[in-house]
Amino acid sequence: MRATIRQLWLQVLGRDELQGDVDFFAAGGSSLKSLILLTELNEAFATEFEIAELVDCRTIDRQSDAVWNRIARGAAEVREEQTVVVPLTRAGDGSGQDAVLVAVHDVSGDVYGYTSLAGELSGQADLYGVKLAHEQFDAPRALTIAGLAGDHVAAIESTFDESRRLVILGWSLGGLVAFEMAKLLDQRGRPVERVVLVDSPYELYLPAANGAGHEDFLPGPERALLDEFGWLADDKPLFPDGATVEVMWRSVRARLDTPARERLAAELSRRFPLMTRVIPHLASLNPAEFVGYLNRFRSVLQAGRAYRPTGTTAAPVDLLTATRSRNFDPRWSIHTSGTFRRRSLDGDHFSILDRRSARATAQAVLALDSR
Repeated sequence: MRATIRQLWLQVLGRDELQGDVDFFAAGGSSLKSLILLTELNEAFATEFEIAELVDCRTIDRQSDAVWNRIARGAAEVREEQTVVVPLTRAGDGSGQDAVLVAVHDVSGDVYGYTSLAGELSGQADLYGVKLAHEQFDAPRALTIAGLAGDHVAAIESTFDESRRLVILGWSLGGLVAFEMAKLLDQRGRPVERVVLVDSPYELYLPAANGAGHEDFLPGPERALLDEFGWLADDKPLFPDGATVEVMWRSVRARLDTPARERLAAELSRRFPLMTRVIPHLASLNPAEFVGYLNRFRSVLQAGRAYRPTGTTAAPVDLLTATRSRNFDPRWSIHTSGTFRRRSLDGDHFSILDRRSARATAQAVLALDSR
């Protein structure tokens, strides 16, 4: 168990070695990396820690003790399901009477984009993230937004009893899944209190993090990048003829030393800025995990590109749109039989969830709830 936790720390921090008593933040940790570590740890051990519970567990040894104590209370089960529900923060009073905020993953399949928002909502709301297990993506999978919604609803229903009111929130592509989840919960007789779409596109448009516009993530550009790393081979070809991009990625990642890994990280950031923005620790993963994250990204992206909203939900729909994005579309208003409200947030598609803007976004979410 301690070895697994050490490996998670190494990957998240991008380090080659760590002592058991080193402080996480002294070793290069940050609030974003702490959320990455939290979600990976909960997935690895089938635990449900939240950030506040691990604030004082800032060494590998202390974190190992905390995980061991949690598991000792009840044997952890190996997670085989595709959907993972991750506690991000909880209301300060611990009453559990207010609505549960369910934050749906973006195109990455993960919830790292909600890091700063979770920090602002700490003590004010029960916030849970819904993510996809990267282990399920050893190869690309044919996904649909409606299919993802079905899996996520099943996970939510098994996590929260019917006494808990639900508010489903989704940033970017997560809003598409959130809308489908609300429709499905309507059909099952468990209406959603609100759906909050945070700069969610009506038809998927994914701006690059550098503002360059629509970004393609296809096998062609991937192969072009991977071919440039052929120099990693010694006396035989790095890739067999006809190798899939998954095999090519594994071959490259298995041979990277630290300088080569930094070079790959720089090239990924330059050529696929969106992917590296929503999967911030991509370059530090081991080969198998690296490929799993890539395939998850690719699979969710294709599902989003094929999706068009249909039907309606009885839940009120609140659309929070960034002033410097193109994601306001009045057609969202025809997909609810409840109220439709729009509020603008100063910033672009990414910055509205960044540390400096997250407080305003959190206040907007909470203000909607109080009206």
